[in-house]
Amino acid sequence: MKRTVGLVVDSTFGLDSKYVKENNISVVALKVIIDGKEFIDGQLAPNQVVDALKSKKSIKTSQPSPEHFMQAYEKQLINYDEVICLTIAKSLSGTNNSANLGKTIMENNKIHVVDSETNINGGMYLTEKLIEFLDEGHNVQDALVYLEELKNKGSLIFTVDNLQTLVANGRLGRVQATIGNILKIKPILRFRKGVLDLEHKVRSSKNVMLYLVNEAKKLMDFGKVVVRIAYVDQSAQAKELQHEIFQLGENVDVKITGVISPVVSAHVGLGGLGIYLAYE
Repeated sequence: MKRTVGLVVDSTFGLDSKYVKENNISVVALKVIIDGKEFIDGQLAPNQVVDALKSKKSIKTSQPSPEHFMQAYEKQLINYDEVICLTIAKSLSGTNNSANLGKTIMENNKIHVVDSETNINGGMYLTEKLIEFLDEGHNVQDALVYLEELKNKGSLIFTVDNLQTLVANGRLGRVQATIGNILKIKPILRFRKGVLDLEHKVRSSKNVMLYLVNEAKKLMDFGKVVVRIAYVDQSAQAKELQHEIFQLGENVDVKITGVISPVVSAHVGLGGLGIYLAYE
């Protein structure tokens, strides 16, 4: 059945270019500015941000303009009756505001802007589930309700080497960061429904693994558990985590989605490793 609803997302979702093309998704890119030089998210290698973080270079990010979203909406409306625009959590970026402003300028009630209230591979997961739902022939109103149901069933849990990167970018309070950095403790943060909290503190990377595996295990009573693993510079740890979660059994769908997008990596910082955790 041919779907009637088009989809626009921003580049922080980290969607594979082949997947984007196959599903006719429009991606609106953010920018990364390293020592004053602009790069388009998705067009620079992730290791460039990692190297910049290690070298303590100035790294900033820039949201898309409303005009960029308007162009994406117009492109989608050529082939679809209505459009859903799904963005990175508005509590983290002004991207959602730009998307809404673009809609307002166009004065088109066929465009529906949705705050994903998540980040990293959370947006990727929501996109994949939404495309499946729309391909079944559901209308836009059903899809908007479905998105809210999905958001209520998932959250991001991650760790970093140093919370100061999140503080410097205004994503976490200084008091929380001070507590998290005491005695080289590994902080564990949860991002749920647009709110970032320092949830727990452990003494080692091994204990981070145990915590994440246990959080996945807790959801097994609710149904099929979905685990999506992403990282900034921790590929070996990501593989180890995938192996440990895989041992939980066949009712767990776990996979590594890869490196976190450059824009998000710039804010998360070195040592970033985490999971999007949901149940179906």
